[in-house]
Amino acid sequence: MRYFLLFLLLLASPSIWADDNQWVTLGSSPINWGYLTPYQLELQAPIGQHNLKDIRSGVQPVRFKLTWLSPNTSEADVQTHFKALIESKLETPESIQFNQQSIRKLLKKLPATKRHDVWHVVFAPDQGTLFIIEQQVVHTLIGAEVNRALYQAWLYQNPVTTAKLLKRLNKFQQDNQP
Repeated sequence: MRYFLLFLLLLASPSIWADDNQWVTLGSSPINWGYLTPYQLELQAPIGQHNLKDIRSGVQPVRFKLTWLSPNTSEADVQTHFKALIESKLETPESIQFNQQSIRKLLKKLPATKRHDVWHVVFAPDQGTLFIIEQQVVHTLIGAEVNRALYQAWLYQNPVTTAKLLKRLNKFQQDNQP
């Protein structure tokens, strides 16, 4: 019951989504696939019980914390990166075309970045994905297909990144094997 109430509290207040005291880091990995937009990506989950299977399948709320590493990244480079990231995980040209409006709305809200800028991207199943920049919710990405595409792009882009992001849960699972 205590965990259920904590979960409801987390869902009720958007300001809590950006509060670092409410999240546990599960793993981190540098993202430098495009070289124009390098950042450190941390996978975080709310304090409490964490289930590897639920996180892998995208049914538990998680937060991705992005810490930008390049001295300056232009708004156009940020937008190009996120567009490619999302579209790479949409399965068909029809899916890409269908989700263009959602993608364009998101891209309009993404600013240029400087080194050490921190963004939080909170994935909450059935609620959408919140983009929090400088402690302000700048956009809520709505649409199951486009949300799953972004989630999978970070979590399943390559096996090394996946292993680094899920390091803590993978270690816990190995330690508790009979």
